[in-house]
Amino acid sequence: MKKLMLLAVCAMAIMMSCNKKGQTAGAAAPGDSTVTDSVVVEKKAIDLEGIAKAIEGATYLTKFENGVAFVNRGEEKYYIDLQGNRVEQPHEETDPNELEVSFENDKYGYVDGTGKVVIPHQYSFACSFSDGMAAVYDDKGYAGYINTKGELVIPCKYESPAERNVNDFHEGLCAVMVDGEHEWFSYIDKTGKQAFPGVFSRDGDFSEGLAAVATPGADYKNGYIDHSGKMVITLPQGWWGRKFGDGVAQISQMDSCFIIDKTGSRLFQIDNEVMYSGNDIEYSEGLAIVFGKGKYEKKWGYMDKTGRITFCLAEENAER
Repeated sequence: MKKLMLLAVCAMAIMMSCNKKGQTAGAAAPGDSTVTDSVVVEKKAIDLEGIAKAIEGATYLTKFENGVAFVNRGEEKYYIDLQGNRVEQPHEETDPNELEVSFENDKYGYVDGTGKVVIPHQYSFACSFSDGMAAVYDDKGYAGYINTKGELVIPCKYESPAERNVNDFHEGLCAVMVDGEHEWFSYIDKTGKQAFPGVFSRDGDFSEGLAAVATPGADYKNGYIDHSGKMVITLPQGWWGRKFGDGVAQISQMDSCFIIDKTGSRLFQIDNEVMYSGNDIEYSEGLAIVFGKGKYEKKWGYMDKTGRITFCLAEENAER
C-alpha cells in the first residue's frame, strides 16, 4: 500500500512593478445582453485599452468576478470593471454554515464560520468540501468521502495518486484511483457507484459538462468526455487538455498551446514568445490572467478570447 503523501500547496507570485499600458490590438468584441424579469440589461463590451490604462504599474491582478477585478499597484489598491473604470470594493457575504477543515489533537475535522466544531476531529487528514462532499483519510491512509452532515457516504478504500491527494467532486462526479499499480482511474457518483464504464490513465475534474482524460495503453486516446463517459472532443496524441471555463479551455503539447471552444475548434494559438503558458489559462467573464515572457518577463496582464493581450508594461518595454 502506498503511503499517504500530504502535500501543502502554496501559491506565490513574484511581481515586478511596471508603469505603462500594454499591448492591445483589434476592435473590442460587441456587447451582449441578458433578460432579467422582463428587463433587458445591456452588457458593455470589454475595453482592453481602458483596462490597460487602469493596470499601468500594477504588481498584482485578480481574475474578474461579477464584473470586477482587484488591482494592486504598489501602495495603491483598487477595483476595476471590464471597461477599466475604478469601482467600489464589492460586498462579500460569508456563509456562517460553510465548513472549513480544522486540525486539533493530531486529527482533522470541520468547523463552521463561527469556529464551532461540526464534524469531530477524527481523521488522519481531510480535504475541503467541494460539491457537498469532502475527502477524508483513515489511519491506514485510504480515502473516502463524507457529506456535510459528517456521514461517511463512500468508505475509505481509495489510494491517493503519487504526489497529490485524491480528487474532489465536481458536477456530481469524481475520479478515483481503482488500480494503484498502474494509477488508473474511474469516475464515481455521490453514492460511490461507478458512473460509467472505463478506466483512464489521466483524470480531470468535470467543468461545464466536460472532463479532460486519457485512456491507458500505447494506442491511448485523449480528449474530453461528457457525463456519460463518451469522448466528445478527441485531441491528437501527445496533447493534453485543461479544465473548461467560460466556454473555452487550454490544450498544450510541449511549447505549443491553443485555446479551444466546446466543439474542439482551435480559436487561436498562444504566442509563447509573449506569455508564459506553463500554468492553466483560466477564463472568467471573457478574460484570463496571463504572465509575460521575454521582453514582457513576469508582467501581469489580461487576454481576451481572440488572443489579444494587455500587459502592464514598463516604459522600456514598448509595444511589439
